[in-house]
Amino acid sequence: MKFVHLVFLFLLSIILPAQNSLEESSMIEQMSSNEDLIQTNSDAAENFSEYIKNPINLNHADENTLLSLGFLSETQIKEIMDYISQYGPVLNIYELQVLPSINQETFLWIKSCFTISENIAKWNIAKNIIGSDRSMLLICYTPEKPGSPKNWTGHSDKLSIRFQTSISNKMRIAFSMKKDAGEQLIWKPQQSYYGFDSWNGYVQYYPSRKWKQVTIGTYRLQFGQGLLMGGGFYPGKGSETITTLRKAGSLILPVGSTSEYARLTGISSTYQFSKNIFLTGFMSYTHEDAVIYSKDKDPYIKSITQTGYHRTETELAHRKNIPIALYGYHARFVNKHFSIGNTFLHRHVSYNIQPDNSYYNQFYIHGKNYYGTSIDLQWHFQNLVLFSEAAICNTNGKSILAGALLALNKKSDLSILYRNYSKEYNSPYAQAFGENTTVTNEKGMYLGIKIRPKKEWSIHAYADLFVFPWLKYRIHIPSDGEEYFFRVEYKPSKKTLCYFQYRYEKKYLNVSTSLITEPTQKSTSILYLEHIVSLSLTLRTRMQWGSYAHYQTHFTGYLFAQDLIYRKRKYQITLRWMIYDIEDYNVRLYAYEPDVPYSFYIPAYNGKALHPMIIVRYKLVKGIDLWIKGALTQPMINNGTDLSYFSSKSSVDWKCQLRWIF
Repeated sequence: MKFVHLVFLFLLSIILPAQNSLEESSMIEQMSSNEDLIQTNSDAAENFSEYIKNPINLNHADENTLLSLGFLSETQIKEIMDYISQYGPVLNIYELQVLPSINQETFLWIKSCFTISENIAKWNIAKNIIGSDRSMLLICYTPEKPGSPKNWTGHSDKLSIRFQTSISNKMRIAFSMKKDAGEQLIWKPQQSYYGFDSWNGYVQYYPSRKWKQVTIGTYRLQFGQGLLMGGGFYPGKGSETITTLRKAGSLILPVGSTSEYARLTGISSTYQFSKNIFLTGFMSYTHEDAVIYSKDKDPYIKSITQTGYHRTETELAHRKNIPIALYGYHARFVNKHFSIGNTFLHRHVSYNIQPDNSYYNQFYIHGKNYYGTSIDLQWHFQNLVLFSEAAICNTNGKSILAGALLALNKKSDLSILYRNYSKEYNSPYAQAFGENTTVTNEKGMYLGIKIRPKKEWSIHAYADLFVFPWLKYRIHIPSDGEEYFFRVEYKPSKKTLCYFQYRYEKKYLNVSTSLITEPTQKSTSILYLEHIVSLSLTLRTRMQWGSYAHYQTHFTGYLFAQDLIYRKRKYQITLRWMIYDIEDYNVRLYAYEPDVPYSFYIPAYNGKALHPMIIVRYKLVKGIDLWIKGALTQPMINNGTDLSYFSSKSSVDWKCQLRWIF
């Protein structure tokens, strides 16, 4: 029976038109509805892109890998795993279309992120690096802009170089180097300067079925639900109200991108002791940025800086001068329906951490040593998934997160999540669900739902009520808040997508120059339309507007963007015309901006301006592509009437990128 399916699916794969491919920009556009979070975790979007450029072998992917992508539901993951278990390895990716829960859109995403290739690796490094189309060299350059700050020690251009390759089912290798605007290109090994300011790189080796992986270099870790150690793709509260709520139990994420945020450098390894027991150990040793103080006492630091900028003499004086050592483990028991894990980590900083004394940060991490441990579990029963994690640390803090995902029927899903993070709890590596960017001082209850009344329609909604039991920055009193989200999506065909999205948030904030604390209310609405006119032409329209009110102030703003994407065999042109008028930074609007591959830009728009741009991709020869991006920002100034005129202070940004796949 499976053979008959395969013959049919093989013919189908030949007949299906090219328009069924899905652009990574469209994927990110839909996944990143929570722009505030994605803005602070833009590297998560870049990691997601890695899956598209380097598809995973579906037959070797486990549940954690499928879950980490963010777009597969619990039902879809279960059906895929059960299918492989029952029928054996997938021989053609189109087999998955026979699964009841895999719709056309989900299948396109799966086809973009997975492969079923079973190339036998040969230990000839040269042949694997050259001529196998598994290697890539990427060079990205942004020219200098006039008017750079005079205190910058380097030129205002930007340059990054990336390389990655793999030996199928055996090894992955990658490295990157980057110079930000204002940084120098110098060689001073005694100051950890090796040409470029920032370097990342790793070698990930898969020794055997028992010894799952060994990663040497830069990496991130994801254990449990992220209360103690979190990383990877995490859209947070957004349009996907079900599938992205639960995090993968255990992931090692090598970092070959140019990111300088929250990376570890050292070694990690996973070993399978038995059918059900896995152990991951990790060690890291890094040098981070910090200002060292020594007035009338032993040297100490107030905080660790992670901006990654080293442009001025002041920034250079604080560059990589704090050694930090980290080690720990994650042990996990896994069976078909249940898994439980234990994580432990210990961090040692060479200087005492002594934050400034203030009303809100007295529970921050102090001293040289931090350690914590957590227990997490996940349980599947038919259409129900339960997940939780509880953590404690040496700051006398405790935290707990517990959630449930329930498939009510084929057309509706429900999610619920409770979290309670004490004011004493802190973890420098946490990345968990919450309103705060840090996992501390928060209690909350989240309820989400997804309804598919018809094939073409889907409705997403959530309500999140939260409390901050202790004081916060710019909030003099314990406070609370609420957030509501609604999105209705209409997809009448493979070629057309339309959605309306509304988000409302209420929190408290101090009134400037007073001790009064008043509520703030912020709302944002988005109307989005995408239509594939033909194999060559795609149109996208985005209208976005919002408001912000606090005490005696009220601000509004709007944004309009029209995209046109034209493709031919050797080239592609992306045009965007945008105008925005935003009265205050508090009502700033985030919108995904088209960029060259592996670069994701979601700026906070503020002020009033025209902002057109163009991106041209041209295929020079086989395996070599060139991208050029140009963007103009032309500010507009009100003249006291309803009319506006252009300011002379316009700016033009250029970027070019060369990619060689060999």
